[in-house]
Amino acid sequence: MKIRAAVVREINQLTIEDVTLDPPKDHEVLVRIHAAGVCHSDLHTYRGELRAQPPLVLGHEGAGVVEAVGSAVTRVKAGDRVLVNWVPSCNHCPTCLRGQPNLCERLSSTTLVALLPDGTTRLKTLDGVTLKHYLSAATMAEYAVIDEASAIPIAEDVPFEVGALIGCAIVTGAGAVINTAGAQPGSSAAVIGCGGVGLSAIMGCKLAGCNPIIAVDVFESKLEFARKLGATHTINAREVDAVEALRALTRLGPDYVFDSVGAAGTISQALKAVRPGGTATVMGMHALKSDVPIPAGPLIAQNKRLLGSFFGSAKPHVDLPRLVELYRAGRLPVDDLVTKRYGLDDLPQAFADMEAGAVARGVIVFPD
Repeated sequence: MKIRAAVVREINQLTIEDVTLDPPKDHEVLVRIHAAGVCHSDLHTYRGELRAQPPLVLGHEGAGVVEAVGSAVTRVKAGDRVLVNWVPSCNHCPTCLRGQPNLCERLSSTTLVALLPDGTTRLKTLDGVTLKHYLSAATMAEYAVIDEASAIPIAEDVPFEVGALIGCAIVTGAGAVINTAGAQPGSSAAVIGCGGVGLSAIMGCKLAGCNPIIAVDVFESKLEFARKLGATHTINAREVDAVEALRALTRLGPDYVFDSVGAAGTISQALKAVRPGGTATVMGMHALKSDVPIPAGPLIAQNKRLLGSFFGSAKPHVDLPRLVELYRAGRLPVDDLVTKRYGLDDLPQAFADMEAGAVARGVIVFPD
């Protein structure tokens, strides 16, 4: 079938064009995409800063309606509303079996290099170039073929844009707080970087009962988003020393610091800022392909913990439905994270708005 999609043929070359999409195989699902979140990971990939390299179709946050299923699919059926889980773990490798499906051993040779779980693709340009599926998803398109494990059913009262964000930003941010760090009620917490993932971490901190919740960013617009979503205090790191400001608010530093940026400077900042014996958790990916210097003194002499968090240390088929139910119960205000909607042709502007701090989270919406 012919569909419209956001295509990166080469690094820093983005086009919205017609491509062909083959039907789903036995264990796959065809989804008509209704909403796709605009994430920094897509921008990093467009610029060649992550493992997945062009040519590919962008997008990994998504939700829509199942149009067709392969002959062996049992979890969903045509007509089901689903969000896209871009971590389609195999659930039988040793890593999955020890309870870490977010680190499934299959991902490194398939999903993380923009292939479907069987190692192939279903996409081509009209001039015959094979396209990969970013994070086994490729949701910045009118339709997507995904593995059955990537389709998580959602209820009729869950908006597609909410489902899309739960599938990445929410689970990555809130999961870092709840799953990776295990933040305790009454503990103090700070979040460095208030984009979609950082704001989701702030929601996670509120859900976990943290107090105070301190947001750190260099954009006043993002700090305002943070206040609306649960931050009790904000720090503009462009105006003051963030580490000193965090210590002033919490005496020795917060119990937990969450770095949603993941740059060399913010990783060091998180480790220095957290109190002695506290936990710094990094879920941002800016320095993913770099070696980063770590201040050994605070880490060792002050008995601090430095943790990495990928996909919120989530068990997708447990945690994604749980987050959906928390949204339905009014405990996760995901609607407030969506601050601007775009058409697919507006993707360059969506990326620009994201970098400028003009949005909490932008979402591409597709007409019915």
